[in-house]
Amino acid sequence: MRPASRPEARPPGPFHAAEARVRVLVADGDPGRVGEIVHVLGEAGMEAVTAYRGASALARVADEAPDLVIVGDRLGDGPAVELIPRILGRVRLPILALSGHPDDHTVVALLDAGADDVVNAAFRPAELLARLRALLRRAGGPNQPPASGPLPDGLVVDAGRREASVREQRLVLTPTEFELLVLIALRRGDVVDHRTLLRAVWPGRPDADADLLRTHLTHLNAKLIGAGHPGLRNVRSTGYALRVTGAESFR
Repeated sequence: MRPASRPEARPPGPFHAAEARVRVLVADGDPGRVGEIVHVLGEAGMEAVTAYRGASALARVADEAPDLVIVGDRLGDGPAVELIPRILGRVRLPILALSGHPDDHTVVALLDAGADDVVNAAFRPAELLARLRALLRRAGGPNQPPASGPLPDGLVVDAGRREASVREQRLVLTPTEFELLVLIALRRGDVVDHRTLLRAVWPGRPDADADLLRTHLTHLNAKLIGAGHPGLRNVRSTGYALRVTGAESFR
């Protein structure tokens, strides 16, 4: 009698058809590169959603509910370092950034902007897939709701529902105030510079008014304080951050 055969082990690497299908948003302005990435993802059993501009990427994040995002460095309407925090302002997703010149300065800037990993744009398919798998493992697998850690002093921000509250007291915010709060809250007390705030709220407007930005932030700060939160702090000539109890006041 022949011994019972053992189940064949699945090779490591690509996602398998029996597993949940992983959806990846590929945002890059180079059609050739996008096509190459889409081919690699398809061979690995993943589904690709594409965007060639930052504005399109933001719409795809909302409409397509991807599990992961790949952001390239050739978007036509702004650099990746500005798009990444705008994506994270809407939903917390693992983000892999591609860089044609991954020197220390560029890598640090992309990681500080919110990217989880940075890969050379001249990527090797096997390495790209391995890094995506690693990001997915850390995120808890496909189609899992992203966890959001606690924010200082009872602040809760739900980017998906576009709601914010302080100790269960709902904040009534304008769309611009909410966008600003999401961007600042993601830094959990770290400073967001003026340029990032301006570009996030008014993308594609190099003439955006810094005084108007301050007006919106002043109104946002008043609403936070009115709900019992310490509010915002202004780091002079640098930017704004969430104020935590005991930190310097908004000026």
